[in-house]
Amino acid sequence: MPFEVVANHDAPLSPTWEAFLGSIGGTDFVVEVARRASSAIMDIYSRSSITHDQKEDGSPVSEADVAAAVVIEGMLGKTGAPVVCEEGTPPSIQGHSLFWLVDPLDGTKEFLARNGEFSVNIALVAGNEPVVGVIAIPVTGEVYVGVKGRGAERWMNGERTLISNTRRSSSYIAASSRSYGSPEIDGWLERFGVGERLRCGSAIKFCRLAEGKADLYLRLGRTMEWDTAAGQVIIEESGCRLVTLPEQQRLRYGKPTFENSDFVALRADIALPDSDACPSIVVNQS
Repeated sequence: MPFEVVANHDAPLSPTWEAFLGSIGGTDFVVEVARRASSAIMDIYSRSSITHDQKEDGSPVSEADVAAAVVIEGMLGKTGAPVVCEEGTPPSIQGHSLFWLVDPLDGTKEFLARNGEFSVNIALVAGNEPVVGVIAIPVTGEVYVGVKGRGAERWMNGERTLISNTRRSSSYIAASSRSYGSPEIDGWLERFGVGERLRCGSAIKFCRLAEGKADLYLRLGRTMEWDTAAGQVIIEESGCRLVTLPEQQRLRYGKPTFENSDFVALRADIALPDSDACPSIVVNQS
């Protein structure tokens, strides 16, 4: 039987995100959206030739990005909440207490390189914070789910496993991008005493941090809200946090340009210094 949203898109949105989520089928519905987008991506991934182009900012966009966006916008559009999608023209979110943030194919460079390290990112934002996050990894079939106040899970082969970052080692592992890097990032991590890098593409870095395979993920440079919203929910519900640099404020959403500040995601027990100009990590013992 087809999985269809049950909310009436002509009705006003629920005043609470919890009730809204329940009205559309809960996280099962959001995961189904991500899985259908993943299927559309994998249909194209299996081809010998993939059509792609370049955006104005120099980043690539493929036919799979577009195909996944069509699936996601078609399904989420029926919920009545605006859908802010990387591959579309952002709708106005003024006057809306809830909206979706979507990256239909995060890691297009990895997709074109055929290394499997790309993801589908879907988040529900209430006010200025993400409250539901889903990251699907099409190649492996893994889906990571976070819901504010309800914890984080890994869905795979019909099983749902609670995940959390319980590492307490002072020998730090940094989740690092395969496609993006800089001498500034390298220097920052070296001064922190990071001894190992876990290389992975797209929002998968958030997943590895959430399940305790890494201690932190640093990003200096331009990212957009749809790159981080789903991952932020998942890591926060797994016992980690994400803060801007150098302000060390929680990352907020719904900004006019949807552009993020520099940030670091890290274990909750790791305290940052007052200024990132002289970085050193302190592990809270309490």
